[in-house]
Amino acid sequence: MIEATTGELEALLSGAASLSRAGNRIAAIAALVSAVLIAPDDLTAHRRLAAAYAVAGERERARAEYDRFIARLEARGASDAAAVERSYAAVLFPPRSSAQIAITGPAHGLTAEQSVALRRVGVALIAIAATLVAMFAAGAEIFASGGPR
Repeated sequence: MIEATTGELEALLSGAASLSRAGNRIAAIAALVSAVLIAPDDLTAHRRLAAAYAVAGERERARAEYDRFIARLEARGASDAAAVERSYAAVLFPPRSSAQIAITGPAHGLTAEQSVALRRVGVALIAIAATLVAMFAAGAEIFASGGPR
Protein backbone atom coordinates (compact mmCIF):
# COMPACT_ATOMS: atom_id res chain seq x y z
CA MET A 1 0.00 0.00 0.00
CA ILE A 2 1.27 3.46 -0.92
CA GLU A 3 1.04 6.24 1.66
CA ALA A 4 -0.29 9.54 0.37
CA THR A 5 0.40 13.03 1.53
CA THR A 6 -2.55 15.25 2.28
CA GLY A 7 -1.74 17.29 -0.83
CA GLU A 8 -1.75 14.24 -3.08
CA LEU A 9 -5.05 13.04 -1.69
CA GLU A 10 -6.63 16.49 -2.04
CA ALA A 11 -5.36 16.70 -5.62
CA LEU A 12 -7.01 13.38 -6.48
CA LEU A 13 -10.29 14.33 -4.80
CA SER A 14 -10.30 17.76 -6.42
CA GLY A 15 -9.36 16.32 -9.79
CA ALA A 16 -12.12 13.74 -9.56
CA ALA A 17 -14.67 16.48 -8.81
CA SER A 18 -13.46 18.51 -11.80
CA LEU A 19 -13.58 15.47 -14.08
CA SER A 20 -17.07 14.62 -12.89
CA ARG A 21 -18.31 18.18 -13.50
CA ALA A 22 -16.81 17.98 -16.99
CA GLY A 23 -18.81 14.80 -17.60
CA ASN A 24 -15.83 12.42 -17.60
CA ARG A 25 -17.16 9.93 -15.08
CA ILE A 26 -14.75 7.15 -16.02
CA ALA A 27 -11.69 9.30 -15.30
CA ALA A 28 -13.34 10.64 -12.13
CA ILE A 29 -13.90 7.09 -10.90
CA ALA A 30 -10.28 6.18 -11.75
CA ALA A 31 -9.04 9.16 -9.70
CA LEU A 32 -11.25 8.15 -6.77
CA VAL A 33 -10.11 4.52 -6.95
CA SER A 34 -6.53 5.84 -6.75
CA ALA A 35 -7.49 8.03 -3.78
CA VAL A 36 -8.94 5.02 -1.93
CA LEU A 37 -5.87 2.93 -2.74
CA ILE A 38 -3.38 5.48 -1.46
CA ALA A 39 -5.51 6.57 1.52
CA PRO A 40 -7.63 3.58 2.54
CA ASP A 41 -8.64 5.20 5.83
CA ASP A 42 -9.92 8.39 4.20
CA LEU A 43 -13.68 8.15 4.55
CA THR A 44 -14.31 11.04 2.16
CA ALA A 45 -12.56 9.17 -0.65
CA HIS A 46 -14.67 6.04 -0.02
CA ARG A 47 -17.93 8.00 0.10
CA ARG A 48 -17.15 9.94 -3.07
CA LEU A 49 -16.18 6.75 -4.90
CA ALA A 50 -19.45 5.11 -3.88
CA ALA A 51 -21.39 8.17 -5.02
CA ALA A 52 -19.50 8.25 -8.34
CA TYR A 53 -20.36 4.60 -8.97
CA ALA A 54 -24.01 5.34 -8.16
CA VAL A 55 -24.13 8.31 -10.52
CA ALA A 56 -22.55 6.16 -13.25
CA GLY A 57 -25.29 3.57 -12.76
CA GLU A 58 -22.94 0.92 -11.37
CA ARG A 59 -25.30 -0.11 -8.62
CA GLU A 60 -23.44 -3.20 -7.37
CA ARG A 61 -20.06 -1.45 -7.22
CA ALA A 62 -21.62 1.55 -5.49
CA ARG A 63 -23.27 -0.68 -2.90
CA ALA A 64 -20.02 -2.60 -2.32
CA GLU A 65 -18.10 0.65 -1.82
CA TYR A 66 -20.76 1.93 0.61
CA ASP A 67 -20.41 -1.34 2.51
CA ARG A 68 -16.61 -0.81 2.71
CA PHE A 69 -17.19 2.79 3.80
CA ILE A 70 -19.63 1.69 6.52
CA ALA A 71 -17.19 -1.01 7.68
CA ARG A 72 -14.47 1.66 8.02
CA LEU A 73 -16.82 3.82 10.10
CA GLU A 74 -17.62 0.89 12.37
CA ALA A 75 -13.92 0.01 12.69
CA ARG A 76 -13.29 3.56 13.89
CA GLY A 77 -16.06 3.23 16.47
CA ALA A 78 -18.39 5.65 14.68
CA SER A 79 -21.48 3.48 15.02
CA ASP A 80 -23.91 6.43 14.81
CA ALA A 81 -22.35 7.60 11.55
CA ALA A 82 -22.36 4.02 10.24
CA ALA A 83 -26.08 3.74 11.01
CA VAL A 84 -26.79 6.99 9.17
CA GLU A 85 -24.78 5.82 6.16
CA ARG A 86 -26.60 2.48 6.23
CA SER A 87 -29.91 4.38 6.04
CA TYR A 88 -28.55 6.58 3.25
CA ALA A 89 -27.43 3.51 1.29
CA ALA A 90 -30.83 1.87 1.81
CA VAL A 91 -32.50 4.85 0.15
CA LEU A 92 -30.00 4.91 -2.70
CA PHE A 93 -30.03 1.16 -3.23
CA PRO A 94 -33.39 -0.23 -2.15
CA PRO A 95 -33.97 -3.91 -2.74
CA ARG A 96 -35.62 -4.51 -6.10
CA SER A 97 -38.85 -6.42 -5.65
CA SER A 98 -41.71 -6.70 -8.10
CA ALA A 99 -43.90 -4.71 -5.68
CA GLN A 100 -41.43 -1.79 -5.68
CA ILE A 101 -41.13 -1.87 -9.46
CA ALA A 102 -44.92 -1.70 -9.71
CA ILE A 103 -45.08 1.27 -7.32
CA THR A 104 -42.70 3.35 -9.43
CA GLY A 105 -44.36 2.36 -12.71
CA PRO A 106 -47.08 4.12 -14.67
CA ALA A 107 -49.86 2.56 -12.58
CA HIS A 108 -49.18 5.16 -9.90
CA GLY A 109 -48.67 7.99 -12.36
CA LEU A 110 -44.95 8.51 -11.71
CA THR A 111 -42.58 8.86 -14.60
CA ALA A 112 -39.03 7.56 -14.26
CA GLU A 113 -37.82 11.14 -13.74
CA GLN A 114 -40.40 11.75 -11.00
CA SER A 115 -39.41 8.52 -9.29
CA VAL A 116 -35.75 9.56 -9.32
CA ALA A 117 -36.66 13.03 -8.03
CA LEU A 118 -38.69 11.50 -5.22
CA ARG A 119 -35.77 9.26 -4.25
CA ARG A 120 -33.45 12.29 -4.23
CA VAL A 121 -35.82 14.12 -1.89
CA GLY A 122 -35.66 11.11 0.43
CA VAL A 123 -31.87 11.14 0.31
CA ALA A 124 -31.81 14.88 1.05
CA LEU A 125 -34.10 14.37 4.05
CA ILE A 126 -31.84 11.64 5.42
CA ALA A 127 -28.80 13.88 4.93
CA ILE A 128 -30.54 16.70 6.80
CA ALA A 129 -31.50 14.34 9.62
CA ALA A 130 -27.94 12.99 9.80
CA THR A 131 -26.57 16.52 10.03
CA LEU A 132 -28.97 17.37 12.85
CA VAL A 133 -28.07 14.19 14.73
CA ALA A 134 -24.36 14.99 14.41
CA MET A 135 -24.94 18.57 15.58
CA PHE A 136 -26.93 17.46 18.61
CA ALA A 137 -24.36 14.78 19.47
CA ALA A 138 -21.55 17.34 19.29
CA GLY A 139 -23.56 19.78 21.41
CA ALA A 140 -24.26 17.07 23.99
CA GLU A 141 -20.53 16.28 24.23
CA ILE A 142 -19.66 19.95 24.72
CA PHE A 143 -22.40 20.35 27.33
CA ALA A 144 -21.34 17.20 29.19
CA SER A 145 -17.71 18.32 29.27
CA GLY A 146 -18.59 21.70 30.77
CA GLY A 147 -18.21 23.71 27.59
CA PRO A 148 -15.34 24.54 25.25
CA ARG A 149 -11.98 25.28 26.80
